[in-house]
Amino acid sequence: MGRWHAQSAAVALLSSAAPSATANILARPLNCAVWRRSLTTSAPLVTARQRRLACDPGRNVDRRRTYASAPTNADIAVLGGGLTGLTTAYYLAKKLPPTANITLYEAGDRLGGWIRTERVPVDVDGKKGTVLFERGPRSLTSLVGNTWRYDDLVFYDLSLDLGLVPVSPPSMPRYIYYPDHLVPLPPAIPISEIFSEPLYLQNIPAALMILWKSTLGSKGVPKDDPSISEWLYEISNSRKAAATMASAMVHGIYGGDIDKLSAKSVFDRIYWGWYLPSLGSRQRPMPMAEKDLIETLGKDKQIQKLASEPKGALLDFGAEGMESLPNALEAALRDQPNVTIKLNTPITSLKHDTNKDKIKINTVKGETTPNMYHKVISTISGQALAGATHGDLPSLAKSHSVDVMTVNFWFPQENIKPPGTGYLIPSTVPPEANPENVLGVFFDSDIQTRGPDEPAGTKLFVLMGGHFYDRPGVSPPSEAEAILQARAVLERHLGIPRDAPCHAIAGLAKQCIPQHYVGHQERMRAAHGELRNAFKGRLAVAGGSYTRIGVAASMRAGYDIATAVAGENSLTTTGLEVLDTDTNNFVVMGLDDIPVRRF
Repeated sequence: MGRWHAQSAAVALLSSAAPSATANILARPLNCAVWRRSLTTSAPLVTARQRRLACDPGRNVDRRRTYASAPTNADIAVLGGGLTGLTTAYYLAKKLPPTANITLYEAGDRLGGWIRTERVPVDVDGKKGTVLFERGPRSLTSLVGNTWRYDDLVFYDLSLDLGLVPVSPPSMPRYIYYPDHLVPLPPAIPISEIFSEPLYLQNIPAALMILWKSTLGSKGVPKDDPSISEWLYEISNSRKAAATMASAMVHGIYGGDIDKLSAKSVFDRIYWGWYLPSLGSRQRPMPMAEKDLIETLGKDKQIQKLASEPKGALLDFGAEGMESLPNALEAALRDQPNVTIKLNTPITSLKHDTNKDKIKINTVKGETTPNMYHKVISTISGQALAGATHGDLPSLAKSHSVDVMTVNFWFPQENIKPPGTGYLIPSTVPPEANPENVLGVFFDSDIQTRGPDEPAGTKLFVLMGGHFYDRPGVSPPSEAEAILQARAVLERHLGIPRDAPCHAIAGLAKQCIPQHYVGHQERMRAAHGELRNAFKGRLAVAGGSYTRIGVAASMRAGYDIATAVAGENSLTTTGLEVLDTDTNNFVVMGLDDIPVRRF
């Protein structure tokens, strides 16, 4: 067992091990003389990375094989061509026999979901060139130093397979706009200035209360699922102080309302860390599935090297842009003879055919004969899937996602803002001080790699809306109105005149960020039962509507469900087994047994 061990006896909330979200996968034999890029031809998948390892007799290569209980010629459908869907299809092709048929359905005309990199010609004030704009996610978390989550291991595995080179921008100052100016966050703020800022002064009593309760107070696990705001009040006895810091962070990730979001689901590491017993400086608790990932992907020496390199909190692909990731996945999938990609094909209905024990899919293209699949994996939103199943998944019908408006700016002037990553705006800033419903402003020119054709200047990204657009009487502005609103914000917050020459583009991303409201895990447990009852487990789910949100989490979700479908319970897994218990399951590992973190 090594130095990890279950801590079930240490505290009541730690129960026996649940079924893991990942299975032990052994490396397939490699042959450097007959390397093929194909995922599913008669030759086993050998990626560029595996070819290098195979040709180096000094390397210790894991041997992999798969355990598939589905028919060897199984027909499998993946719904949704965003990052989760692409990753799911990729790992299915990698892990399943080459006789399996994989079909990827996407309602739109492109793959990649909300990740979108645009290279835009600019000509402003005599400066010409091509500016890279990230219209959606601009980076992913490196999880550097995080011993609770290991989603980044899937990212590194994909990067190595696809020949992508991750870039870790240096850490830069971060800010919160409160109450009417930018406040640097530690360590960027001098200690002498902390005691002159209301942001920190109002947090001192809350911090002292948290310290007292963490050492002397009772920390029994709540039976209910509190909202973030209620839970923070419970541990700090402060409404405004905790709400300011927490809502700013949540605005940057979820665009959500801390009065509605679940503390257990959104703040899982912080939430469970509060209740777990003290384990000593050399021990770290983590969910069971994380230990499994460390013992599979985490054994790869190249992944270990990549995981130990980031020094900052973010990762991207430099001047190649974030869309290089879904583009590389798409290219790899299109090379496979047993993978079919169907664009512009929305799903209208899914039903379990009890006679054939398959899932029947109908699309708006109106095929005369419905498509039948042994297994369907949905990576579309919970509410969209509930609509397509026409009442069979009522728990998912309660899912909700928010809209966000994004505005990208490029100014030819340099140094027109403070240096840093950007700033977030908490919900405690009153509406009259934030009439544009801005969630945050990101300083892209400070953290993105400038390409050879991109002129020097200042590149900014303004994020608006989220839960603010859910309020009665509030609706998203037009793109032209959004640019004007964003310019007013930049003038008020950063002193950039609203008539300063620039290039600006805006776009509305509808229902792009799932909201894990109070009771989320209970709803997912109910959905797990509904998937078993109505679809006999032949329909599974993966993605941000169900588990974590974010770029790294999307890839992890695709990896997990593909691994499960390639495993022993392929035809019955729903993708929600990890949430099918009210008691979370944890293990503890010694730091010496975590080779993918730098301590």
